[in-house]
Amino acid sequence: MPNTHNEHETSPSSDLMPISKPSEPAAERITHQVPAPRQPDQVQTGLADTVRRQHEVRNVHRLTVRAEYLMKARVRHPDGGESPVDEILATERAQRESIEAETAAGSFKHRRAPRWMQWIPRFVLLFDFSLLLYFFAGITNVNWASPVSMELGFAIILAAMVTVLSYGYLAFTGHRLRGHKNHAGTIHSEELDAFTKIILGVATVVILVIAALMFLRMHAEVLGALGPQGSVVALVIAAALAVVSGAANFLVIAIHALNGSDQVARLENLSAAAHRSYAKAQRMREEAARRTDYGL
Repeated sequence: MPNTHNEHETSPSSDLMPISKPSEPAAERITHQVPAPRQPDQVQTGLADTVRRQHEVRNVHRLTVRAEYLMKARVRHPDGGESPVDEILATERAQRESIEAETAAGSFKHRRAPRWMQWIPRFVLLFDFSLLLYFFAGITNVNWASPVSMELGFAIILAAMVTVLSYGYLAFTGHRLRGHKNHAGTIHSEELDAFTKIILGVATVVILVIAALMFLRMHAEVLGALGPQGSVVALVIAAALAVVSGAANFLVIAIHALNGSDQVARLENLSAAAHRSYAKAQRMREEAARRTDYGL
């Protein structure tokens, strides 16, 4: 049977090129890969991650809002009244910039005393109380063989009263003098007002009275221990103790007067007023950042 044009092969004697068989339609050769249905545990895991992320987002938002609320909360202002925390921080920055500007211009007014020196007034307070307690214990006839008594209680009250009042007055005098500190870091007597001079004079009397108490008590103790032949030794020891006591109490005034300035003290008060709320808000921000980095 003769070949037609629809046949795929030709006879050997034919001069025509062989016609290949038409290929299968492309749609028949493409195999559609349908994804396998997700297992129930995979679906539950995806939903759990979504719920967890939503919960973390709510936590981050809550922490951020609470931190902002704390920064707007009103706290006691060092200058009086109350003020929002963020406004106190703004005032603190302005005060710090003013101090740094004056220091950069060559001022020594705001220079602080070394940290170890700032502890000296506290040690003087402790030593004065101990010596005054011993002094008043002798006056009230405390029996050290059985010290727990009304006499000892009365001696403690007297010693505490004199120590606290004298120390408070000396510190107040130092703060009063600090207000007259110039940019050279010194205080000139001619620049003091009349009231400050009166306060300084009374402080000098307080120092001399405490020194006299130390002298009398130590002189009596040494004479009682050595007898009349030890009068010279008693005089020297008592005088040395009185001088040391007077110098220590004068040092209390000097340290409070020369340690920083009124501006530095205000800066510290501003920082202390905002410290608690700011620290708490900062911890909330850190927690929100941590949850954002690791939880979302």
